[in-house]
Amino acid sequence: MIFRRSEQPVDHQKVFVIWLSVMNLLPALGVYFYDWPGNIVIYFYWAECALLTAFTLVFYAKRLIVFITLLLTAIFIASMASEPPSGSLMMTITFWGFYYFCWLGYIELNHRYFWHKTHRLHPLQRFLLYLVFMTLAIAVCFSLTITLYDMWDGVANIPKSIYIVFFTMAAAVPTTALGMLKIIDMIGAKHFVHFLLGTYHRPVKRERVVLFLDMVGSTDMAEKLGPEKSMDMLIQFIFDASAIIRRRGGDILNYTGDGLVVLWPIKQAEKSIEATQALREHINDTSNMYQRKFNIVPDFRVGIHAGTIVIGQIGEEKLFLGLYGDVVNTAARLEQMNKETGTKILISGIVSDKLPLPQQEQLQSLGQKEIRGKEEKIDVYTVREAA
Repeated sequence: MIFRRSEQPVDHQKVFVIWLSVMNLLPALGVYFYDWPGNIVIYFYWAECALLTAFTLVFYAKRLIVFITLLLTAIFIASMASEPPSGSLMMTITFWGFYYFCWLGYIELNHRYFWHKTHRLHPLQRFLLYLVFMTLAIAVCFSLTITLYDMWDGVANIPKSIYIVFFTMAAAVPTTALGMLKIIDMIGAKHFVHFLLGTYHRPVKRERVVLFLDMVGSTDMAEKLGPEKSMDMLIQFIFDASAIIRRRGGDILNYTGDGLVVLWPIKQAEKSIEATQALREHINDTSNMYQRKFNIVPDFRVGIHAGTIVIGQIGEEKLFLGLYGDVVNTAARLEQMNKETGTKILISGIVSDKLPLPQQEQLQSLGQKEIRGKEEKIDVYTVREAA
């Protein structure tokens, strides 16, 4: 392989799960084989809680901020409406801690392709599924909290008004948070704050690597499979490509029907090549699945260039980020040029110069090429395996 597996990003979630498993297994083995006292075991679980909190803060900051902001707002409103029972602060914190992790799991499920099958359900069925999850989450978290504080005897004495406020908050906070997170995902987490601040109301210049990716033969595929099944395949391909590219730091700015446009800071130019190679490997690894489901294995072409681009906000009601500049046009032309050169990926000399030496050594020069719409020719390279 051109880029070894060891160079690809670590799956932090898998590492975290393994680490948590070890931290739970060690005290159990210590008690069983060495009769560890309870205070030592407790230290392990406090450390586990600290690790879990740190992991959440680092990798789920966006979701945590949205969730907590809405929760604090809801608690403030609720405190104005009714007086919470005394001594309930720690119980409240514990419940919402459990409840947040339930919804974090729900969000993670929605980012997995196998869960996307539920998106095909009728809206009423999806809503009922959502209510079932919410009901189970409330019931489980409430039971865990009451059990942890040994408060089952006092449950019947809690005023009805408190229950009304509690269940209203438990329904409204995650629902609103999920809606806001959906908006952030649609705009892009890296651009959401800029949208709020109005940064893109006027054109903004950035130095970026621009990658154009386009599926090969999408028109023929639509004729062969029909519109519905070809759309199914396109959804799966774009889902796979987006997940792989995002894990390598790519900023997916736009989708182009059967492709996408991605940005990286110029200092991370090597990640654009790594993402392309990783997607190629993924398609090869899942070719049997694609063949079984669609009788076609997708292929794609890529063009990569770097330099100054211009980003601007377009539209009034339905907002859209426009990407302009000679760099953008050149990247698109390189993607199309793959048809002429018989390659799958073309890289400009500017991008090649930004790559680490080991990656540069894996490139094959195709000489200077004329780009449609440009007077000067540019140096063009491909990756040897993709030639």
